Amino acid sequence: MPIISKLKCFKTDKTEPVVLPACIAQNQEYSARHLGDMRHALAAHLHGSAFCVVVTGSFGRHEASDQSDLDYFLIGREADRNLAPYADVGDILGAMVAKKPAVGGPFSAYVPAEELVNRIGLDGDTNSITTRRLLFLLECEWLYNEPAKRAFFDELIANYVTENVTRESIARFLVNDVIRYYRTISVDFEIKTREGRAKAWAPRRLKLVFSRKMLYFGGIIAAAETAGFDYVGKRAKLSELLQLPPITRLQTVFGDRSLAALELYDHFLSRLNDPEIRQRLEKIDQNDRNHPELRKLLDDGKQFSRELISLLNHRYSADHPIHEALLM
Repeated sequence: MPIISKLKCFKTDKTEPVVLPACIAQNQEYSARHLGDMRHALAAHLHGSAFCVVVTGSFGRHEASDQSDLDYFLIGREADRNLAPYADVGDILGAMVAKKPAVGGPFSAYVPAEELVNRIGLDGDTNSITTRRLLFLLECEWLYNEPAKRAFFDELIANYVTENVTRESIARFLVNDVIRYYRTISVDFEIKTREGRAKAWAPRRLKLVFSRKMLYFGGIIAAAETAGFDYVGKRAKLSELLQLPPITRLQTVFGDRSLAALELYDHFLSRLNDPEIRQRLEKIDQNDRNHPELRKLLDDGKQFSRELISLLNHRYSADHPIHEALLM
């Protein structure tokens, strides 16, 4: 197991702060430093309040390293699209990271708030829109204009929790959308694998097993924590928890019980942080699933799932609505 860092983090309901595993602590420090640099650079060159710039991915999760790319996008109203300095943002941020978003992907784009906030479900909710919305909600940090980011964020939460949601229920609309997103990316990965279009197959498979699972679980527990609140309290609880990075959210809800899961996650991060190990993994394809180095990490992923299930069952009694919501 990884060596535990002496770096302390936030307070939980325990009297002592939770201690972070070493690689997680290192990545959080790296993320905070670079997020600060990007915010400073954008603030020095950009003006106006009609849009904001946000980042998701490993920087949004506070898990970034020098192996990370930068998944950012701009958000504003459709009517203000022409006011957003799209090219300037790309030039500024492109000079600050080695890896840039894929051309034609869901990032480095201007995203109308009307699309991000209101287009949930039905035919208009494409894979790209769903991806942006759920990542904005579950693993997002602001880079420019925090008040606008917060306004769009709370507008989206209000769409998930309407005034007719009862105190006894949870934010079930959100649970359903989180489940749908996680299952969609799992299905899409399977199809891409079958068609031979999945590049760097092994690292992508591991991210599905760890990063995406952490993202999914972080959304589920945020919704579970809304039980017993009226719709105003539910919105406030979601806003409080979902603005935390997923690891921090896990620790906030479960305290030091989360450590066993975090140690497994830390080991995964440490493997992908190592350039030599990452290069070896990138050469492994779907026809070599039993490669010893990959197999060990995939087995850790199964144990990671067991630890998360244990946390869920320990905190939420059998009659808690989250269990029914996950099954029915």
